[in-house]
Amino acid sequence: MEKRAKHFKRLIEKRIASQHVEDVWQEALVRLLQRLQAGHVIDNLDAYMATVCSNTTTDMLRHLGRRAQSLTGEAVEAELDRTGFVVNFDHNPEFERIQKILRAELTAYQHKVYILKHHYGLDSRSIADLVGAAGPGAVRQALRAANRRLRVPAVFEQLSSTED
Repeated sequence: MEKRAKHFKRLIEKRIASQHVEDVWQEALVRLLQRLQAGHVIDNLDAYMATVCSNTTTDMLRHLGRRAQSLTGEAVEAELDRTGFVVNFDHNPEFERIQKILRAELTAYQHKVYILKHHYGLDSRSIADLVGAAGPGAVRQALRAANRRLRVPAVFEQLSSTED
């Protein structure tokens, strides 16, 4: 499997930011091992792993989407997160202060896109799939609009200050 790892990691990286590839790959391997331990026979390992990698990537994107929803203050799905991913989220007072400013200055959509891009490092294509945008161009347009709103001197000064 290690010989094919590069191939599968490239498949994963086509759909998600490179910082999440290793997490998705490790989860895909865990899912493969669980299936094998359960006694299932896998006829075509390459095809099976490609499917597992795709499904695991989708699960990670959904997980990041739920996290972005919670960070932007939107209602999060009541369904429990069953993806199994553990991602370290820093919620220190400085982060919360910046979030408060972002919520006040950006629309909910712009805020979500901004968080997915700058906090999670996702690319425009992944964000578009996740938020149901018309395409990557719509995501880039929302990011440009958000950046314009955040570059206003008064807002920029609030974001740059270290006090509440």
